[in-house]
Amino acid sequence: MSDTNNQSIFELLHTIEKVSYQMVLKWQLRSDNDLGISHILVLQELVNEGESRPSDIAKTLNFTPASLTHLSTKLTKRGLIVRRQDEKDKRTKYLSITDAGVTLVNKAYNDGIEVRRELFSHISKEEQTSLLEIYRKLDDALSKS
Repeated sequence: MSDTNNQSIFELLHTIEKVSYQMVLKWQLRSDNDLGISHILVLQELVNEGESRPSDIAKTLNFTPASLTHLSTKLTKRGLIVRRQDEKDKRTKYLSITDAGVTLVNKAYNDGIEVRRELFSHISKEEQTSLLEIYRKLDDALSKS
């Protein structure tokens, strides 16, 4: 691969990461809470899967058990999730989302849609279609490897 090609790929990757980071920052500024994207991912997983063991959530989200413990502690203190011990095996714990947690996830989702809508309003429908095609190709390539 030529140096020019390497530079172009580096610039492309850097720009993708920069745009993604800025989108997260805009989303956080729009939100009226101090939770990060990782907290929202945990809440969304509980919305999708229902009551779950912390170890299962950590595995699905590719978090360490320690980081999930840290995240769930903050979510529990905020009343967004609750912990429950298994009746038969006291070592086994479960997490479930509260109504307040569902409300927060829905708001975060809608805030995210607005941030993306604002961002993508700067490119034409044709550019959006091309970008979608490119990302589908990249997703296919990653899925095959």
